[in-house]
Amino acid sequence: MKDLHALRARLRHAGLKPASSLSPPRRKAVLLPADWPGQAVPGPDGVFYLAEYRYGPDVRQGDQSLLDFLPYSPLPDFMEIPRDTNLTNMVFMDTETTGLAGGTGTLAFLIGTGTCVDGMFLVRQYFLPDPSGEAGMLAAALAEMESGSALVTFNGRGFDVPILQARASLRLRRFDALAQTPHWDLLPHARRLWRRKLESCALRTLETEILAVRRTTEDVPSSMIPYLYREYLRTGDPRLIAGVLYHNVQDILSMALLAARVLDRYTRPVGEIEDPLEVLSLAFVHRGLGRFDLAETAFRTAVECGLDDENRTRALEGLAGMLKGKGDSAAAVEFWEAWSASAPDDPRPSIELAKYYEWRIGDPSAAVLWAERALSAVDGMPDGTKRRKIKIAVDHRIERLRRKKE
Repeated sequence: MKDLHALRARLRHAGLKPASSLSPPRRKAVLLPADWPGQAVPGPDGVFYLAEYRYGPDVRQGDQSLLDFLPYSPLPDFMEIPRDTNLTNMVFMDTETTGLAGGTGTLAFLIGTGTCVDGMFLVRQYFLPDPSGEAGMLAAALAEMESGSALVTFNGRGFDVPILQARASLRLRRFDALAQTPHWDLLPHARRLWRRKLESCALRTLETEILAVRRTTEDVPSSMIPYLYREYLRTGDPRLIAGVLYHNVQDILSMALLAARVLDRYTRPVGEIEDPLEVLSLAFVHRGLGRFDLAETAFRTAVECGLDDENRTRALEGLAGMLKGKGDSAAAVEFWEAWSASAPDDPRPSIELAKYYEWRIGDPSAAVLWAERALSAVDGMPDGTKRRKIKIAVDHRIERLRRKKE
């Protein structure tokens, strides 16, 4: 006790005052961009801010209306969300986070949502000016997302949703967040439709190349957003966060446009689609889903609609293979022949024709001619295991066919 009294005396002599005599610390004033319509919402541990933007059916972004996805009901039967999902009640969602790699330590400091309300497209932004308000913001944003008939994201399956689920389990003790909500991730669909046309299927690339959207200079790169938020927390400078808020709204609007474009491509007759690469992509999509009649129509359209040589060869290969798979090898012959003519260094179409004439037609002479053409194509292949295996198989086929002719 004497030691404690002595310590207190030394502290008072040094000018330090007891905590009970000090005024409570001042909370740093929240500074936000002047034109951002956010309003404070108190939560259990702190404050978050909520802003709303309303867009009417006459508002266009890029080359289409924001509400162009509304006519598509019911959805195509191969979507990963229920076919009878009410498109007017879907919730589009995008987050901005403190890190782009994800992980349990990554915080979603801004959650943007978009949905249809009274014939308008309503965008909401849930923003944390201070991480202390995270629990309240998460609860409010998750309640909106889970009230919709489906959640729509762009790469949300691999990024946004796992982050929100991790934070909800940590801050809200909710281990089932978004688990029962149907989820439509637009990224896989964008890749199916446009990877043959674009070097990248990032949202910004899709905006400029597919949706004709041009962002203003107010936008900031995604890679800068974690740094800008950290600096905002350190300095309170609202200019640091203005571009991030703009970026998030634009992501939500572009997701709505992209959803409309994806649904349009899945439901429009291929003869009405002007881009031959999109037609080719749809052919592979339908074939992969077992929709063979639609796939055949799309492949035939792609072959005739002005593809470059490389992609026309892919269309011929895809169509011939699909016809063979349906048991209609006779219909595939003309496409194997066209494939062979367009890709003389590829032995595969000639091998298919050699098989057809040997086993389907019983014409060993014609089969030999195609096998020999395949052998010529093999000779032009780069040396390696694949070339050697094909050459052995073709040599064996030619030898067998010649014995048949004797």
